This record gives sequence, C-alpha cells and structure tokens, in this order.
Amino acid sequence: MILLFDIGNTRAKYCTMDEGKISCPEAIINQQLTSHYLSECFAGITSVIIASVSNEDITHVIRAWCKSNNIRYRRVLSEKKKNNVTSGYKEPKQLGIDRWLALIGAAEIYPNKNVLIIDAGTATTIDFITNEGRHQGGWILAGIKTLISSVLAETTKVEANSMEEESVKFGITSSENVHNAAWASTIGAVHIAISQVKILGYELEEIIITGGNGKVLSSLLSQHNRVIEDLVFRGLQALSLIHI
Repeated sequence: MILLFDIGNTRAKYCTMDEGKISCPEAIINQQLTSHYLSECFAGITSVIIASVSNEDITHVIRAWCKSNNIRYRRVLSEKKKNNVTSGYKEPKQLGIDRWLALIGAAEIYPNKNVLIIDAGTATTIDFITNEGRHQGGWILAGIKTLISSVLAETTKVEANSMEEESVKFGITSSENVHNAAWASTIGAVHIAISQVKILGYELEEIIITGGNGKVLSSLLSQHNRVIEDLVFRGLQALSLIHI
C-alpha cells in the first residue's frame, strides 16, 4: 500500500493507494504529524510519495519514519517533463509542486484535450495545458480571503461581515461590496484566462476547478466546468507508477 502526502504550510493532506485505487483525501495539522502518529495510523504502508510546498520539518519527520521502518520514500519535485507533460516555466523547478501535479493529474483525466486548471485556495492559480501536454504558463493571484483582508487592512472605515453569502452581485453594503468584489475579480480573471486561450490559438475544451474555494467558484462560473477536489493526488497517483 502506498501513502501519498501533499504537505502545505499549516496542513497536510493524505490518502492511500492500493491496487491503483486512491482513498478519499484527509487532512491533519502539521504539528500532529509525529513519528508516533505515523506508526499508529499507517500500519502496512510499503511506500511513501510526498509533495511539499515548503515545510521541511515535516518532510524530515516522514523521511526519518520511513527509514526507521524500512519503507520506501520518494519526494517529487517539479521537472521540465514527466508523464508526457512539459512545463511552460523557463525554470521548471520554480513552478509550485502543487501546480505541477495538478497539470499531470489534468492530463491523466483529460488526455488530448485543452484544459484550463483553476486552483482556488489560499492563492488562486490558473494554468493552461494543451492537448499535447504542453503547459502554456498561467497566473498566481491572491485568494478570496487575501483579497478581502487586504482591502480591510488598507481602509480604516470599511468593515466586512465574514458570513456574507458568496455572490458577484453589486453590493448594497460595504461588507457586500468587499466580499462580492473579491469573487467578481476572481471570476473576471477566469474569463480573461479563457480569452487568453483563444489568443494563443487554442479551443478550450475543459475547465477543472480544485482547491478550498473550488465548489463556490464553480457555482459562480457560467462556463461548464468540473470540480476535482483530489486533483493533486491524481497527479501523485500518476507519478507513483514511475517513482515507486
């Protein structure tokens, strides 16, 4: 059984893969990922594949646990080319590992299709991959919470209710104005991204949305799209056939 880890700055998500099938991802606070926790929860694991944005302390804990238990360990990094996917970055290692895995996952789910990938999380990232597996680059913009908090931090007389309903309608209170503008600006970025695909000479065939704000963003988009919450793990799953 293979254990797949996607480690962020504060939380780690994980799932297991057995006979080619992956379990539903679960999450844990990074501080809880101790050697004892790993031993208690992951008996029977034979291999670990890990993707980590920046938290080296956690990767060291997992690597040491694997070594002491004779478990195969592999950390994946962004590369120029893998699984018929070619990075569009001039320096491939600078592309975030979560975005790289999302590209690989998208190519596995929709082979031979032009796909726009939107990861709506702490930051919102947008990437385009062609039907030949070529990444055409993308954008990184502030996530919804950051957009809202940045306005509130810079304006002394504007307040916002954190419980506002998600909408792109014109607001009639300051709170609605701030919240709705954050969603509207994100939706606007998606629309411009779609137009950029056309400018590049491609016909967009699929839109994949993932990330914590993915379901809401999906509901606000008029274009057909598909929410795939485990997209990064689909990429890890695809790489597991090569790395382990």
